[in-house]
Order: sequence, then C-alpha cells, then structure tokens
Amino acid sequence: MLRLTGPRARAAALALTFPLVALPACNGDDSGTSWESDSGSSSESGGIDGLNVVIVVFESARARSTTLYDPDLGTTPFLVDLAAQGVMVEESHAVVTHTSKALMPVFCGIDPKIVKPIDEALPHGIPVPCLAELLDQKGYGTFFIQPARASWESRPEVVANMGFAEFASKETLPSEGFDESSYFGFEDDIMLGPALDWIDRQNAPFFLGVLTLTPHHDYGVPAGFPIQPFDDNDVYNRYLNCLAYTDRFIGKLHAGLAARGLLEDTLFIVVGDHGEGFGEHGVSGHDRVTYQEGLRVPLVLSGPGFGEAGTRITGIRQNSDILPTVARLLDVGIDDAAYTGRDLLGPAHTRIFASSWQEDYTLAMREGSLKALYHFGRKPNEVFDVDADPHETVNIIGEGDNQSFADDAIAAMLEWRSAINARYEAAAAAPPAPADGPAGARLVRE
Repeated sequence: MLRLTGPRARAAALALTFPLVALPACNGDDSGTSWESDSGSSSESGGIDGLNVVIVVFESARARSTTLYDPDLGTTPFLVDLAAQGVMVEESHAVVTHTSKALMPVFCGIDPKIVKPIDEALPHGIPVPCLAELLDQKGYGTFFIQPARASWESRPEVVANMGFAEFASKETLPSEGFDESSYFGFEDDIMLGPALDWIDRQNAPFFLGVLTLTPHHDYGVPAGFPIQPFDDNDVYNRYLNCLAYTDRFIGKLHAGLAARGLLEDTLFIVVGDHGEGFGEHGVSGHDRVTYQEGLRVPLVLSGPGFGEAGTRITGIRQNSDILPTVARLLDVGIDDAAYTGRDLLGPAHTRIFASSWQEDYTLAMREGSLKALYHFGRKPNEVFDVDADPHETVNIIGEGDNQSFADDAIAAMLEWRSAINARYEAAAAAPPAPADGPAGARLVRE
C-alpha cells in the first residue's frame, strides 16, 4: 500500500480491517494563493465547527425517476424520508453528464473542464482547493470510497487532486457475499461495512465521500434484491429497481450513523451526479444527454444549519452549490469568486450552463424558464420553456424573440466553455509544488 507521512498520514496509521490507499497531497493550484479573502467570504459568521460531512453521490439518478419528484413512483422512499428530516432542492442540475466530470461540481464547487479527456487527473488538474483539501486543513480525516474499479478514468489521481487522504475501490474492498452487478464494479452494499469501520476509527471530525455505482448502465439489479414492477419496459424497469436498491443502501448508511449517535453532528448530503436518458430525445445513457432527463438531479441535505425540516429550496441551482454551502456552515473561509457555486441558502442562479461529455456535441444554457441547446450543426438548435414544458417536447425557437435568445445563448455558451477551460489550463501550467507538497506531506512506499 501507499503510506503518507506528515499531516495527511494520521488516518493511514490507524489499524484498519480492510486495505486503503493513502493518497498524495492534492496538486491543484498550490502556488501559494490564499483562497480566503478579506471580503466576499462565504463564512463571515454563523459557522459550526467540528461537524462531520458525508456526501453520497447517487449514480445516474435523474430527478424525474425518484419518488421525491414523482410521488407516484415508489423508487426512493428513503430520499423522501431524508427530505422530510432535512431540505430538498427542487431544481439542481449537473454540469457535464459524465461521472468523472460531475465530481468537480459536487466536491470542488467548480465546473469541470469542458473536454472529453479527464484532465482533472493530471498534475495541477483542478484550479481550486476542493472540499476535502479545505477540511483536511481543519484537521478532518478524509476518505473517498467507490465499488467501481480504480483504473476507471484514473480515479485515484482525480480523488487525490480533490484532496482526499484515503481511497478504497473494488480492488481493496472485501467482496465475499457481494454481487459484481456491473461490468466494472460491485453492488453498493459492499461499501457499507468498510465506510462505517473507517468512521469508527476516526478521532477527529471526518469527511466521507461515497460514489455509488449500481444504477449505472447496464442496470444490473444485484442478486437477491426483490425486483418490483415499476414499468412495463424491461430496461427502464431494471434502472428503476437499481435506483430503489441504491436508495436502500443510502438508508443503511444513514442508519449506521444514527446507531453511532452521529446524526446530530453530521451534514448528510445526497446528490445525483447526472441523470439518464431513455430515448426521450433520441438519445439514451447520459454522456450525450443535456436535456432535463440528463441534467436535473436529486439533491437532499440534512443536518444542523440547513434549515427547518421539510424545507424546499427553489430556483435554479447546480451541484456546484454544495461546496460553498458546506463551507459557510463549517466556517471555512473561501473566496466566493473562485468557485462556480453559490450558497444554496442564498439567491439562486440567474443563468447556468451545461455540456455533453462528447465534445462539440451539445451545449446548454438555462436562464429563467428558457433553455437553449446548441447542437454544433448536427441538428437545428432548440429553445424550450422548461417551466411550461418540463420534458422539453416543443421547440419554441421560432416564437417571439426566442431566436435572438438562442443566438445570444450560443455566444454565451462558447464563451463559458473557453473561460472555464482557460482556468484549468492556467492551473496546469503552474510551477510544480514544493517537494513536500502543499500540506507538508511526503509520499513513501512500503
């Protein structure tokens, strides 16, 4: 295994019942810039020190296929219970509909680089400190766990760049009794014991990042899970049952925290990384789907400081809003201007952007109720009134001033893509980190 010496090594030195990989210090923009500013800080007052943080990324979970957003569909009863205890975000959106890219908004509060390669895995691959790094600097133990294989799109390097000190994946999790339900990993329940074991060994506040897998294509329902007849279409029904399975897993993890008396001191967040298409607009899967079935995802937050139980947060929101919200609650000073996201308990976005993972395929922009899609000449561009037509069935680009709106939106989309890519390229061109890394950690091998 890999072992760290220095500040990030404290959890690696613990006696563990399963192997972990201790990751090198993150290598984002470590040029010495302080991300805490004298003005514009998201944590000027009211922070709660010492709260634990758990973020569960619900793989391929589109909002409309959960009970939260369709009460007649019984796929995610635990999410409904969690929202009743906490806060539900009515309209949160992914930025790029591919998991490795979608991790950037969730854990780093910034849009991903709008290119297909996972450049976020490269040295200096992320231009801002992510939440794990920010919390590591406050003494938190940090751990990222997934049931997928580690080699998938350089995940250990991405996780290290996000600032996590420890990482576990398919190769290091005890697999006896668990179903390898996916072509690149195990069912989600394989993570439950190791995640709770790691929590039991923490002697300081902790940050646990959990990336689920079961609802990923090709929707292999784990052996032994009772399949329910949600829909007559076999493929879609298997997907819905995978959502139900992962909802149950998240409920088990939450119950494990409750049994340890940790819920009152834990921010527990569940968010979809992206949605999923089933041919609604001629495209299935998620990598090329920038319609609402690919972008709108569930987001539920529970724990101290999020607001009264049962609160619904309205307005246009994105997954990048998680970091600034948590940073304020934990009194972590950040420069708001450095991040794409904004506090979920503050004003909503007036305009958001999104992209397919496939380059030069589709860009999207939402402003108010109008959404424009630019298809790079593959087919006619589109404008939808998402409030009046949430499933985007009628292209209204020819009505009123909508063509002008689309033209302006296309220019804004291309400018957005250029600007965000330039930020990543500038970070990648930064000088190498000092030999001991930004956190004073030194990598050694055993």
